[in-house]
Amino acid sequence: MPVGHVLSRFRLREFNRNVRLFFAFGTSINAGMALFSLLYNLYLLRLSYQEDFIGQVASMAPLASGLLALPTGILSDRLGRKPFLIASGLLLAISQLGLCLTTSPGALLAFSFVGGVAMAFVWVNHVPFLSDNAHPARRAEALAIWSALQIVVRMLLSLIGGFMPGVMGYFLGLSTEVPEPFRYALFFGAACSLIAVVPLLYASGQTHREKAPAPTRRRPEHAEARKSPDETEPMASPWRVFAAITALSGTRGFSMGLTYPFFNVFFEAELGVGPAAIGAIFFLSQLAGLPATFAAPTLVRRFGPTLTILPSRIMGGSALGIMGAFISLPLAIPMFLLVRIGEVIDNPSAQHFSTQVLPRRFWARIQGLRVCGFQLLNFLGSLIGGILILDYGYGAVFGLACASRIASGLIMAAFFGLRPARSLATER
Repeated sequence: MPVGHVLSRFRLREFNRNVRLFFAFGTSINAGMALFSLLYNLYLLRLSYQEDFIGQVASMAPLASGLLALPTGILSDRLGRKPFLIASGLLLAISQLGLCLTTSPGALLAFSFVGGVAMAFVWVNHVPFLSDNAHPARRAEALAIWSALQIVVRMLLSLIGGFMPGVMGYFLGLSTEVPEPFRYALFFGAACSLIAVVPLLYASGQTHREKAPAPTRRRPEHAEARKSPDETEPMASPWRVFAAITALSGTRGFSMGLTYPFFNVFFEAELGVGPAAIGAIFFLSQLAGLPATFAAPTLVRRFGPTLTILPSRIMGGSALGIMGAFISLPLAIPMFLLVRIGEVIDNPSAQHFSTQVLPRRFWARIQGLRVCGFQLLNFLGSLIGGILILDYGYGAVFGLACASRIASGLIMAAFFGLRPARSLATER
């Protein structure tokens, strides 16, 4: 089934102008990030850097995001989301150009940190921006479409990007064993990040929600269950919720820091896979995750957030453990696909959940704490991961990531319980 036909089910034209412009922003900025996720660590390998330094470079972005997430959330509540989102595209383009144009360790770390500042602006503000502008009845759809756009764009750019160093090498008359073909391919990613700013220049700075969908008849006892957190009495002490969200996001971030910066290096250095084949593997992982993204809102409505997120984290964590225990390409590919499927169910479900547990006035702050916890532990995971890989191999790193991923789901179950999503809005 064509992707366009699937997306038509979400009635994109019925979203207001701000939401549609934000989707255009997301398409371009995710294209730039996808190319860097696929190729940049392979570029560093060709600059003769090893996993320990690759981990250090990868750790700078989550460090910056973690440090700035909460201040960004507080400021965006006062200044609005749009200025931060525009700044994110500009800073990300500067960071990516710097990462391509310099080779000194200190400069690489500094430009990676700048990229992390840009990502803090995106990750803290994208959920509040969509929630501000989409009607409450369609927030879950808007977040699912955002996740689907990430998958579709990253899927296509992974497939195309895997061939780009070879194409650049052909025109430059160089082998893909040297850095230059990768550098020129990465320039295209920086251009995509810069172009992402353009749609937001036409977005209104005010909140504009589309009209509510046509009402349907429902039994009276469901009326209270359908209230948003804005319509219910807020919790007496939001700090317990803040602490729980930060903890479960942090353990998930630690798991991803241990693994995501190194997947492409793992396939090339450990399993002998070339850039084009790595791009194809990343493409397959995104393709496998696409149906799961569209299923995520339905799963949350049917089973509730915990019973959607907990199994996805158990599945993803177990797949990581198997990848580390058995270093084999035929086994690594399907396990990598399972990791991705779990993640694309998890991510939009967790984002939507963060808008349900507290009233609207807390959204940017709770998103800031989510990003802060996730990114600071992601930073730690990237640092530790590179060192552990050199000393103990990928088995130790993937095993630790497995334990951390599963622990994050158990923390959510322990704090919020195995209960339907609608009970969160009524127990105030």
